[in-house]
Amino acid sequence: MEDVLLLIVITYGISLSLGYLLQKYLKIPWMFAALFFGIIISAFGFFASSIKSEPFELLATLGMLVILFMIGFNLELKEIRRLKNYIFLGTAFIISLEGFSGSLLLYFGFPAEVNNSFLIALITALSFATVGEAILLPILAQFNVVNTTFGQLTLGIGTLDDVIEVLMLALVTILPTFLPQAQVQNFPNPLLVFFALGGIFLLALVIRKLGGRVKDGLKNHKDEEHLTYLLILLIFFSFVALGGIVFEGLATVGAILAGVVTRGILPEEKLKDNEKAINFLGYVFLSPFFFLSVGAKVSITNLLLSPLLIVLIWIVAKGSKLLGSFLLFRKMLGNKYSLLMGLGLSVRFSTSLIVQYILFSSGLISLTLYSALIATAIIMKPVIIGIYSWGLSKEKPP
Repeated sequence: MEDVLLLIVITYGISLSLGYLLQKYLKIPWMFAALFFGIIISAFGFFASSIKSEPFELLATLGMLVILFMIGFNLELKEIRRLKNYIFLGTAFIISLEGFSGSLLLYFGFPAEVNNSFLIALITALSFATVGEAILLPILAQFNVVNTTFGQLTLGIGTLDDVIEVLMLALVTILPTFLPQAQVQNFPNPLLVFFALGGIFLLALVIRKLGGRVKDGLKNHKDEEHLTYLLILLIFFSFVALGGIVFEGLATVGAILAGVVTRGILPEEKLKDNEKAINFLGYVFLSPFFFLSVGAKVSITNLLLSPLLIVLIWIVAKGSKLLGSFLLFRKMLGNKYSLLMGLGLSVRFSTSLIVQYILFSSGLISLTLYSALIATAIIMKPVIIGIYSWGLSKEKPP
Protein backbone atom coordinates (compact mmCIF):
# COMPACT_ATOMS: atom_id res chain seq x y z
CA MET A 1 0.00 0.00 0.00
CA GLU A 2 2.89 2.36 0.75
CA ASP A 3 4.24 1.87 -2.78
CA VAL A 4 0.81 2.70 -4.25
CA LEU A 5 0.63 5.90 -2.20
CA LEU A 6 4.13 6.86 -3.36
CA LEU A 7 3.10 6.21 -6.99
CA ILE A 8 0.06 8.44 -6.50
CA VAL A 9 2.24 11.26 -5.15
CA ILE A 10 4.72 10.96 -8.05
CA THR A 11 1.87 10.81 -10.61
CA TYR A 12 0.36 14.04 -9.31
CA GLY A 13 3.78 15.64 -9.25
CA ILE A 14 4.52 14.62 -12.86
CA SER A 15 1.04 15.77 -13.96
CA LEU A 16 1.61 19.15 -12.30
CA SER A 17 5.12 19.85 -13.57
CA LEU A 18 5.40 18.09 -16.93
CA GLY A 19 1.70 18.66 -17.61
CA TYR A 20 2.15 22.40 -17.18
CA LEU A 21 4.99 22.44 -19.72
CA LEU A 22 3.11 20.26 -22.21
CA GLN A 23 0.01 22.42 -22.15
CA LYS A 24 1.79 25.78 -22.17
CA TYR A 25 4.42 25.15 -24.83
CA LEU A 26 3.10 22.24 -26.95
CA LYS A 27 -0.68 22.77 -26.49
CA ILE A 28 -1.01 19.13 -25.41
CA PRO A 29 -3.56 18.48 -22.62
CA TRP A 30 -1.74 18.14 -19.31
CA MET A 31 -3.33 14.72 -18.64
CA PHE A 32 -0.98 13.22 -21.25
CA ALA A 33 1.92 13.80 -18.85
CA ALA A 34 0.69 10.79 -16.87
CA LEU A 35 0.53 8.74 -20.08
CA PHE A 36 4.15 9.59 -20.92
CA PHE A 37 5.10 8.72 -17.34
CA GLY A 38 3.33 5.37 -17.73
CA ILE A 39 5.35 4.58 -20.86
CA ILE A 40 8.58 5.35 -18.97
CA ILE A 41 7.48 3.09 -16.12
CA SER A 42 6.73 0.34 -18.64
CA ALA A 43 10.15 0.71 -20.27
CA PHE A 44 12.16 0.51 -17.03
CA GLY A 45 9.88 -1.73 -14.96
CA PHE A 46 9.34 0.78 -12.15
CA PHE A 47 6.35 0.29 -9.82
CA ALA A 48 5.30 -2.85 -11.75
CA SER A 49 3.68 -4.51 -8.73
CA SER A 50 1.98 -1.27 -7.64
CA ILE A 51 0.35 -0.74 -11.04
CA LYS A 52 -0.96 -4.30 -11.05
CA SER A 53 -2.28 -4.02 -7.48
CA GLU A 54 -6.02 -3.95 -6.82
CA PRO A 55 -6.05 -0.47 -5.19
CA PHE A 56 -4.36 1.15 -8.20
CA GLU A 57 -6.45 -0.77 -10.75
CA LEU A 58 -9.56 0.47 -8.93
CA LEU A 59 -8.35 4.08 -9.21
CA ALA A 60 -7.56 3.61 -12.93
CA THR A 61 -10.97 2.04 -13.57
CA LEU A 62 -12.77 4.83 -11.72
CA GLY A 63 -10.77 7.34 -13.76
CA MET A 64 -11.95 5.72 -16.99
CA LEU A 65 -15.57 5.53 -15.81
CA VAL A 66 -15.66 9.18 -14.72
CA ILE A 67 -14.22 10.28 -18.08
CA LEU A 68 -17.01 8.31 -19.79
CA PHE A 69 -19.53 9.93 -17.42
CA MET A 70 -18.21 13.34 -18.49
CA ILE A 71 -18.62 12.41 -22.16
CA GLY A 72 -22.28 11.63 -21.54
CA PHE A 73 -22.71 14.73 -19.37
CA ASN A 74 -21.29 17.00 -22.09
CA LEU A 75 -23.35 15.58 -24.96
CA GLU A 76 -25.46 18.47 -26.29
CA LEU A 77 -28.36 16.50 -27.75
CA LYS A 78 -30.32 19.64 -28.64
CA GLU A 79 -27.35 21.09 -30.48
CA ILE A 80 -26.87 17.87 -32.42
CA ARG A 81 -30.49 17.97 -33.59
CA ARG A 82 -29.92 21.48 -34.94
CA LEU A 83 -26.78 20.56 -36.90
CA LYS A 84 -27.02 21.09 -40.60
CA ASN A 85 -26.93 18.30 -43.14
CA TYR A 86 -23.37 18.96 -44.26
CA ILE A 87 -22.08 18.29 -40.74
CA PHE A 88 -23.83 14.91 -40.72
CA LEU A 89 -22.45 14.22 -44.19
CA GLY A 90 -18.95 15.33 -43.21
CA THR A 91 -18.92 13.21 -40.07
CA ALA A 92 -20.27 10.10 -41.80
CA PHE A 93 -17.98 10.40 -44.82
CA ILE A 94 -14.73 11.16 -42.99
CA ILE A 95 -15.21 8.53 -40.27
CA SER A 96 -16.41 5.91 -42.77
CA LEU A 97 -13.43 6.56 -45.04
CA GLU A 98 -10.96 6.21 -42.18
CA GLY A 99 -12.75 3.24 -40.64
CA PHE A 100 -12.97 1.36 -43.95
CA SER A 101 -9.39 2.01 -45.07
CA GLY A 102 -8.04 1.29 -41.58
CA SER A 103 -9.97 -1.99 -41.29
CA LEU A 104 -8.62 -3.16 -44.65
CA LEU A 105 -5.08 -2.35 -43.52
CA LEU A 106 -5.42 -4.26 -40.24
CA TYR A 107 -7.39 -7.25 -41.56
CA PHE A 108 -5.35 -7.93 -44.68
CA GLY A 109 -1.99 -6.51 -43.57
CA PHE A 110 -1.85 -7.59 -39.91
CA PRO A 111 -4.63 -10.18 -39.37
CA ALA A 112 -2.99 -11.82 -36.34
CA GLU A 113 -3.11 -8.52 -34.43
CA VAL A 114 -6.95 -8.46 -34.64
CA ASN A 115 -7.63 -12.16 -34.03
CA ASN A 116 -8.24 -12.67 -37.78
CA SER A 117 -11.58 -10.88 -37.39
CA PHE A 118 -12.72 -8.18 -39.81
CA LEU A 119 -15.24 -6.93 -37.23
CA ILE A 120 -12.49 -6.34 -34.67
CA ALA A 121 -10.38 -4.68 -37.37
CA LEU A 122 -13.30 -2.37 -38.23
CA ILE A 123 -13.99 -1.42 -34.60
CA THR A 124 -10.29 -0.79 -34.01
CA ALA A 125 -10.05 1.39 -37.12
CA LEU A 126 -13.13 3.37 -36.08
CA SER A 127 -11.50 3.99 -32.71
CA PHE A 128 -8.69 5.96 -34.33
CA ALA A 129 -11.21 7.75 -36.55
CA THR A 130 -12.65 9.68 -33.60
CA VAL A 131 -12.13 13.43 -33.12
CA GLY A 132 -10.58 15.10 -30.06
CA GLU A 133 -12.61 18.32 -30.15
CA ALA A 134 -11.76 18.89 -26.48
CA ILE A 135 -8.21 19.67 -27.66
CA LEU A 136 -9.30 21.77 -30.65
CA LEU A 137 -11.76 24.05 -28.83
CA PRO A 138 -9.14 25.99 -26.79
CA ILE A 139 -7.07 26.52 -29.95
CA LEU A 140 -10.06 27.77 -31.93
CA ALA A 141 -11.00 30.09 -29.07
CA GLN A 142 -7.43 31.38 -28.79
CA PHE A 143 -7.50 32.58 -32.40
CA ASN A 144 -11.13 33.77 -32.17
CA VAL A 145 -12.42 31.48 -34.94
CA VAL A 146 -15.00 29.46 -32.99
CA ASN A 147 -17.92 31.23 -34.68
CA THR A 148 -16.51 31.07 -38.21
CA THR A 149 -17.66 28.47 -40.73
CA PHE A 150 -14.34 26.70 -40.19
CA GLY A 151 -14.83 26.63 -36.42
CA GLN A 152 -18.45 25.57 -36.50
CA LEU A 153 -17.73 22.78 -38.97
CA THR A 154 -14.89 21.50 -36.80
CA LEU A 155 -16.86 21.57 -33.56
CA GLY A 156 -20.03 20.31 -35.26
CA ILE A 157 -18.27 17.23 -36.60
CA GLY A 158 -16.59 16.73 -33.23
CA THR A 159 -19.94 16.99 -31.40
CA LEU A 160 -21.71 14.51 -33.67
CA ASP A 161 -18.66 12.30 -33.40
CA ASP A 162 -19.32 12.10 -29.63
CA VAL A 163 -22.59 10.26 -30.32
CA ILE A 164 -20.82 7.83 -32.65
CA GLU A 165 -18.19 7.27 -29.96
CA VAL A 166 -20.90 6.36 -27.43
CA LEU A 167 -22.45 3.86 -29.86
CA MET A 168 -19.03 2.41 -30.60
CA LEU A 169 -18.30 1.96 -26.91
CA ALA A 170 -21.59 0.09 -26.54
CA LEU A 171 -20.64 -2.15 -29.46
CA VAL A 172 -17.16 -2.79 -28.05
CA THR A 173 -18.74 -3.73 -24.73
CA ILE A 174 -20.93 -6.51 -26.15
CA LEU A 175 -18.53 -7.55 -28.93
CA PRO A 176 -16.62 -10.21 -26.91
CA THR A 177 -19.80 -12.17 -26.22
CA PHE A 178 -20.32 -12.82 -29.94
CA LEU A 179 -16.83 -14.11 -30.67
CA PRO A 180 -15.47 -17.67 -30.35
CA GLN A 181 -13.01 -16.73 -27.60
CA ALA A 182 -15.99 -15.71 -25.44
CA GLN A 183 -16.47 -19.36 -24.53
CA VAL A 184 -12.91 -19.51 -23.25
CA GLN A 185 -13.07 -16.25 -21.29
CA ASN A 186 -16.45 -17.11 -19.71
CA PHE A 187 -18.38 -14.17 -21.08
CA PRO A 188 -22.12 -14.20 -20.34
CA ASN A 189 -24.78 -15.19 -22.84
CA PRO A 190 -24.98 -12.62 -25.68
CA LEU A 191 -28.76 -12.36 -25.34
CA LEU A 192 -28.41 -11.58 -21.64
CA VAL A 193 -25.92 -8.82 -22.41
CA PHE A 194 -28.16 -7.47 -25.17
CA PHE A 195 -31.24 -7.33 -22.93
CA ALA A 196 -29.25 -5.79 -20.08
CA LEU A 197 -27.95 -3.12 -22.44
CA GLY A 198 -31.49 -2.42 -23.63
CA GLY A 199 -32.71 -2.24 -20.05
CA ILE A 200 -30.08 0.35 -19.11
CA PHE A 201 -30.99 2.48 -22.14
CA LEU A 202 -34.70 2.21 -21.27
CA LEU A 203 -34.06 3.21 -17.67
CA ALA A 204 -32.06 6.23 -18.81
CA LEU A 205 -34.88 7.26 -21.14
CA VAL A 206 -37.53 6.95 -18.40
CA ILE A 207 -35.48 9.01 -15.91
CA ARG A 208 -34.88 11.68 -18.55
CA LYS A 209 -38.62 11.86 -19.19
CA LEU A 210 -39.31 12.26 -15.48
CA GLY A 211 -36.49 14.75 -15.08
CA GLY A 212 -38.83 17.73 -14.71
CA ARG A 213 -39.93 16.66 -11.24
CA VAL A 214 -36.36 16.21 -10.09
CA LYS A 215 -35.45 19.65 -11.48
CA ASP A 216 -38.30 21.24 -9.52
CA GLY A 217 -37.17 19.49 -6.36
CA LEU A 218 -33.59 20.70 -6.74
CA LYS A 219 -34.77 24.25 -7.45
CA ASN A 220 -36.70 24.24 -4.18
CA HIS A 221 -33.54 23.30 -2.26
CA LYS A 222 -31.05 25.80 -3.70
CA ASP A 223 -29.22 26.20 -0.41
CA GLU A 224 -28.62 22.48 0.08
CA GLU A 225 -25.87 21.80 -2.47
CA HIS A 226 -25.03 18.45 -0.91
CA LEU A 227 -28.33 17.07 -2.24
CA THR A 228 -27.23 17.75 -5.83
CA TYR A 229 -23.77 16.25 -5.33
CA LEU A 230 -25.14 13.16 -3.61
CA LEU A 231 -27.72 12.71 -6.38
CA ILE A 232 -25.00 12.88 -9.05
CA LEU A 233 -22.94 10.26 -7.24
CA LEU A 234 -26.02 8.07 -6.73
CA ILE A 235 -26.88 8.18 -10.46
CA PHE A 236 -23.28 7.52 -11.50
CA PHE A 237 -22.68 4.51 -9.28
CA SER A 238 -26.20 3.13 -9.83
CA PHE A 239 -25.82 2.96 -13.61
CA VAL A 240 -22.26 1.63 -13.34
CA ALA A 241 -23.37 -1.05 -10.90
CA LEU A 242 -26.44 -2.03 -12.96
CA GLY A 243 -24.24 -2.58 -16.01
CA GLY A 244 -21.49 -4.33 -14.09
CA ILE A 245 -23.84 -6.83 -12.42
CA VAL A 246 -24.53 -8.56 -15.75
CA PHE A 247 -21.19 -7.98 -17.47
CA GLU A 248 -18.24 -5.91 -16.30
CA GLY A 249 -17.91 -4.22 -19.69
CA LEU A 250 -21.44 -2.83 -19.49
CA ALA A 251 -20.29 -0.56 -16.66
CA THR A 252 -18.69 1.66 -19.33
CA VAL A 253 -22.02 2.17 -21.12
CA GLY A 254 -23.71 2.71 -17.76
CA ALA A 255 -21.23 5.50 -16.97
CA ILE A 256 -21.99 7.31 -20.24
CA LEU A 257 -25.75 7.02 -19.76
CA ALA A 258 -25.38 8.24 -16.18
CA GLY A 259 -23.82 11.42 -17.59
CA VAL A 260 -26.66 11.87 -20.10
CA VAL A 261 -29.27 11.34 -17.36
CA THR A 262 -27.53 13.73 -14.96
CA ARG A 263 -27.46 16.53 -17.50
CA GLY A 264 -31.15 15.98 -18.23
CA ILE A 265 -32.34 16.30 -14.64
CA LEU A 266 -30.18 19.18 -13.36
CA PRO A 267 -31.64 22.71 -13.46
CA GLU A 268 -29.95 25.00 -15.97
CA GLU A 269 -28.57 27.28 -13.26
CA LYS A 270 -26.86 24.32 -11.58
CA LEU A 271 -25.23 22.92 -14.72
CA LYS A 272 -22.23 25.24 -14.78
CA ASP A 273 -21.37 24.86 -11.09
CA ASN A 274 -21.77 21.09 -11.14
CA GLU A 275 -19.82 20.83 -14.39
CA LYS A 276 -16.85 22.39 -12.61
CA ALA A 277 -17.11 19.84 -9.79
CA ILE A 278 -17.41 16.94 -12.26
CA ASN A 279 -14.46 18.21 -14.29
CA PHE A 280 -12.37 18.36 -11.11
CA LEU A 281 -13.35 14.82 -10.13
CA GLY A 282 -12.67 13.41 -13.59
CA TYR A 283 -9.86 15.45 -15.08
CA VAL A 284 -7.87 16.43 -12.00
CA PHE A 285 -8.49 13.79 -9.35
CA LEU A 286 -8.89 10.50 -11.25
CA SER A 287 -7.92 10.80 -14.93
CA PRO A 288 -4.13 10.81 -14.28
CA PHE A 289 -4.39 7.24 -12.96
CA PHE A 290 -6.25 6.06 -16.03
CA PHE A 291 -3.75 7.66 -18.41
CA LEU A 292 -0.88 6.28 -16.34
CA SER A 293 -2.41 2.81 -16.65
CA VAL A 294 -2.79 3.25 -20.42
CA GLY A 295 0.85 4.24 -20.81
CA ALA A 296 2.08 1.49 -18.50
CA LYS A 297 0.52 -1.14 -20.76
CA VAL A 298 2.50 0.05 -23.79
CA SER A 299 5.37 -2.23 -24.74
CA ILE A 300 8.46 -0.35 -25.91
CA THR A 301 9.90 -3.62 -27.23
CA ASN A 302 6.88 -4.20 -29.42
CA LEU A 303 7.03 -0.63 -30.67
CA LEU A 304 10.64 -1.10 -31.76
CA LEU A 305 9.73 -4.35 -33.52
CA SER A 306 6.76 -2.89 -35.43
CA PRO A 307 7.74 0.50 -36.90
CA LEU A 308 5.99 -0.34 -40.19
CA LEU A 309 2.66 -0.87 -38.40
CA ILE A 310 2.98 2.51 -36.67
CA VAL A 311 3.82 4.30 -39.90
CA LEU A 312 0.98 2.67 -41.86
CA ILE A 313 -1.61 3.40 -39.16
CA TRP A 314 -0.46 7.00 -39.03
CA ILE A 315 -0.64 7.37 -42.83
CA VAL A 316 -4.12 5.85 -43.02
CA ALA A 317 -5.46 7.83 -40.05
CA LYS A 318 -4.10 11.22 -41.11
CA GLY A 319 -4.46 10.65 -44.85
CA SER A 320 -8.15 9.69 -44.61
CA LYS A 321 -9.01 12.79 -42.58
CA LEU A 322 -7.10 15.07 -44.94
CA LEU A 323 -8.61 13.50 -48.06
CA GLY A 324 -12.16 13.44 -46.71
CA SER A 325 -12.06 17.04 -45.52
CA PHE A 326 -10.50 18.23 -48.79
CA LEU A 327 -13.08 16.48 -50.97
CA LEU A 328 -16.07 17.71 -48.96
CA PHE A 329 -15.11 21.23 -47.93
CA ARG A 330 -12.59 22.60 -50.44
CA LYS A 331 -15.27 24.67 -52.21
CA MET A 332 -16.55 26.09 -48.95
CA LEU A 333 -13.25 26.70 -47.17
CA GLY A 334 -10.66 26.64 -49.94
CA ASN A 335 -7.82 24.17 -50.37
CA LYS A 336 -5.71 25.44 -47.47
CA TYR A 337 -8.37 25.47 -44.78
CA SER A 338 -10.08 22.29 -45.89
CA LEU A 339 -6.73 20.50 -45.42
CA LEU A 340 -6.09 22.34 -42.16
CA MET A 341 -9.47 21.25 -40.85
CA GLY A 342 -8.71 17.66 -41.80
CA LEU A 343 -5.43 17.92 -39.91
CA GLY A 344 -7.21 19.20 -36.82
CA LEU A 345 -9.84 16.47 -36.99
CA SER A 346 -7.07 13.87 -36.92
CA VAL A 347 -6.23 14.79 -33.30
CA ARG A 348 -7.48 12.06 -30.96
CA PHE A 349 -8.28 12.17 -27.28
CA SER A 350 -9.59 10.12 -24.37
CA THR A 351 -12.47 8.20 -25.96
CA SER A 352 -10.37 6.49 -28.61
CA LEU A 353 -7.84 5.55 -25.92
CA ILE A 354 -10.64 4.02 -23.83
CA VAL A 355 -11.97 1.98 -26.76
CA GLN A 356 -8.50 0.66 -27.52
CA TYR A 357 -7.90 0.00 -23.81
CA ILE A 358 -11.08 -2.12 -23.64
CA LEU A 359 -10.22 -3.98 -26.84
CA PHE A 360 -6.78 -4.86 -25.49
CA SER A 361 -8.02 -5.72 -21.98
CA SER A 362 -10.62 -8.05 -23.51
CA GLY A 363 -7.92 -9.86 -25.50
CA LEU A 364 -9.39 -8.76 -28.85
CA ILE A 365 -6.29 -6.97 -30.13
CA SER A 366 -2.64 -7.78 -29.54
CA LEU A 367 -0.16 -5.93 -27.37
CA THR A 368 1.76 -4.97 -30.51
CA LEU A 369 -1.28 -3.33 -32.10
CA TYR A 370 -2.32 -1.65 -28.85
CA SER A 371 1.16 -0.18 -28.40
CA ALA A 372 1.20 1.02 -32.02
CA LEU A 373 -2.21 2.69 -31.63
CA ILE A 374 -1.11 4.57 -28.51
CA ALA A 375 2.13 5.57 -30.20
CA THR A 376 0.38 7.00 -33.26
CA ALA A 377 -1.96 8.98 -30.98
CA ILE A 378 0.85 10.76 -29.13
CA ILE A 379 4.04 10.78 -31.20
CA MET A 380 2.93 13.32 -33.80
CA LYS A 381 0.43 15.23 -31.64
CA PRO A 382 2.81 18.14 -30.84
CA VAL A 383 3.66 18.52 -34.55
CA ILE A 384 0.02 18.40 -35.66
CA ILE A 385 -1.15 20.88 -33.04
CA GLY A 386 1.77 23.17 -33.85
CA ILE A 387 0.97 23.21 -37.60
CA TYR A 388 -2.74 23.64 -36.85
CA SER A 389 -2.12 26.63 -34.57
CA TRP A 390 0.39 28.15 -37.00
CA GLY A 391 -2.11 27.87 -39.87
CA LEU A 392 -4.86 29.62 -37.90
CA SER A 393 -2.51 32.38 -36.78
CA LYS A 394 -1.71 33.51 -40.32
CA GLU A 395 -5.19 34.70 -41.31
CA LYS A 396 -8.76 34.20 -40.19
CA PRO A 397 -10.47 31.29 -42.00
CA PRO A 398 -13.91 31.68 -43.59
